[in-house]
Amino acid sequence: MRRGFVFTLDAMLSLVLVALFITSMVAITDSTSQVYSTYMRSQSQYIAMDTLQTLRTVSLNQLVPQEKINEWLKDGTLDEELVSPEMTPLDIVATYWATEPLYPSMNLRHKAEVILGYVLNQSLKGYNYELLINNYTSPYLREVGSNYSKAPDVSPATLIMSGYAYNQTPRGYMARAYLTKITEKTTSYTYFGSSAFAYAPTNTDYTIVRYYIPNENELPPDANITSVEWFPQPRWFSPSSYMRLFIDGEPVKCGQFSSSGFVKYSTWEILKDSNPNDENSCNMLEILQRHRDLRRHIFEVWVYNPGYQDGESYSGGVHPNSFITLTYTTSQPGTFRYPQTVHFDGIKTSHPFQVENAVFIPGKFRGINVQVKIVNASKLNIKPKLYVTYLNTRVEIGEGTTSGVDVFTWDNSTIMNALKNSKIYPQNLSNAYLWIAVTFGMEYKSPSYGDTTTFKYPVRMDETDSKIDLEYIPPIYLDQYTIDFTKPIGPSSVTDYTFQESAYQTDFYTMLEWKFSIPQGTQPLLFRLHIVRLWNVNCRDSDDYKQSLSIKNDKTGGWITVYSHPPKPFIDPAFTRWGIVNGIVSNSGNPIENALAEGDNYIKAETGICYVMSKEFTTGDFTYAIKAYAGYGDVFPRFMRPGCKGYNITYYWQDSSVTTPQQAYILAGNEPYCSVTTDELLNGRRTYAVDDAIIRLFNNLGGDGTQRSPILVKLPNEVNIDFASMGNIPGLFQPIQITLRVWREG
Repeated sequence: MRRGFVFTLDAMLSLVLVALFITSMVAITDSTSQVYSTYMRSQSQYIAMDTLQTLRTVSLNQLVPQEKINEWLKDGTLDEELVSPEMTPLDIVATYWATEPLYPSMNLRHKAEVILGYVLNQSLKGYNYELLINNYTSPYLREVGSNYSKAPDVSPATLIMSGYAYNQTPRGYMARAYLTKITEKTTSYTYFGSSAFAYAPTNTDYTIVRYYIPNENELPPDANITSVEWFPQPRWFSPSSYMRLFIDGEPVKCGQFSSSGFVKYSTWEILKDSNPNDENSCNMLEILQRHRDLRRHIFEVWVYNPGYQDGESYSGGVHPNSFITLTYTTSQPGTFRYPQTVHFDGIKTSHPFQVENAVFIPGKFRGINVQVKIVNASKLNIKPKLYVTYLNTRVEIGEGTTSGVDVFTWDNSTIMNALKNSKIYPQNLSNAYLWIAVTFGMEYKSPSYGDTTTFKYPVRMDETDSKIDLEYIPPIYLDQYTIDFTKPIGPSSVTDYTFQESAYQTDFYTMLEWKFSIPQGTQPLLFRLHIVRLWNVNCRDSDDYKQSLSIKNDKTGGWITVYSHPPKPFIDPAFTRWGIVNGIVSNSGNPIENALAEGDNYIKAETGICYVMSKEFTTGDFTYAIKAYAGYGDVFPRFMRPGCKGYNITYYWQDSSVTTPQQAYILAGNEPYCSVTTDELLNGRRTYAVDDAIIRLFNNLGGDGTQRSPILVKLPNEVNIDFASMGNIPGLFQPIQITLRVWREG
């Protein structure tokens, strides 16, 4: 009679497990029996390694035609009581191998040979091969006619799969525990604005700039925006510009923009809205909630400036001081992603234009590619130009390559060759900010005066198809069990300052120091700072342009300078954007391994009297993560306490903010909940798989959750513990070793 099995499906294992399936570990090791280094040998080595990885990570139904899958399901080669086509070939084979002695009449070993033999034959055409499972092989697992013993040069690769036991009788339970988000968390996203402008002299000949928000990634499907802040600023605010604001096509009425039509920009102002039921005072949140089905929103500025100076026309555009912050709730645990694609802001005009976005590369740089789509560019027979600025060096990359109607690209090779000619190398771009500009019909301009040329057709740079693709190695791997939190910093985060002057109805400073705290037991990911500055270009004394940025925390041993002018060059706009990750290079050229640390962190910016900073409008954010996961442990006689489907756990935590352990509560599992203490979990971990998994999870957070050994972080109220189980599983653990040999003859 067939035995019953308990299956576990989850995003990490995503397979059907019958016998002991803990976690799967892949260790591909290459060995060589002779010192023999040729091109063909290397190719065979890579083929062997890649094939094993494919067999371990790609599901069978993606490797085999559906007709063959149907045939195997019909004739029993794929026994759906044990395996499924969604499993990988090696997981199917390992499951058959582990259970074959339990069901000798089912001929599972032969079925495994048929499946794996078919996949190998399709994957390794042109190669001889032989596959061994714990040194067992068969004619199905080798190329017909091949003979390993006669091969002069063989490239093997070996893979270890743990969590399977051979010929073992099921008898117990295992559990794993992890933090999850089943209610909601509050997090935020801030977009730091670009510089975008074109000649725009009247209220009928104006510039439209469109922000694509969030710029780098979409909002979660269940995101509920609870507040919005927008600091809109024209490219020229002296003499004043005239502006209109829109969100998702609806006019914004808020602050100085409360009246209809164009409004003369009169004061620096952050528009704020956190009340969804007061459309008369500010309607931004109401607009966003009316369009809550959108994963990205369009914030739009219409702007013109009729002024002239010394024969030059002021432009209509937006200033890089601008920023937009969305605060929202979501039940999605992981919302932070290291940016891989950054979109340019869109612009619409009838005149030459310039758009410049800043991008941060938080990791080891590998490459960069740029694409823009400018509607009607082909009709005008004009190609855009690309410029890249690193610190104080601006490099003209040149015209884009036409890659379709109105689409232009610059590949990594083109960009890096131009940068290298200016002595900017790939290693310089790791953990660095770049300013990337596109001009159309004009050369790069600073200051941002407009070009009065009028095109025959209006042009529009499309924000959805104009982007910067980044390739880099992030400093930290974020998996599905990472729960991240992004918190804003602003004026309330300033702990010290030196006042300099007042202008435009706001105060400016030559020194600002911010403090932010990263909870103990969490993983710092990223800090970003967007300095809003006022630059007096008429100063002559170089000391008046001093620039310095420093960081400090408990692990740095004092202040460390990240950048200083002098002796390094004066940089603008580069000084207005900072990204801090662990490993960023200091002013002296040494990596700062603990640039961000648990506990209190400080950032200090200092400038001269002609390059001053706003406390009120400078903004930033920091992101940290809880990485909490306890995998399957030992086998226990019981899954969890009788009568319970979940626990209401009393635990203790203590970090640097408190002197004694603090009591707190967290839910695990589902109703009905049984109230337990961590001391009771400690006593029960010898019997109950769930008790053991929760204690191991707490161990990963720095303690066991008792008053004697508190964990190092207070778990956020929105976080719960979830667990997964396997029942009726063997109590012994033996790995399966799979070796693939690949070679060519002749």
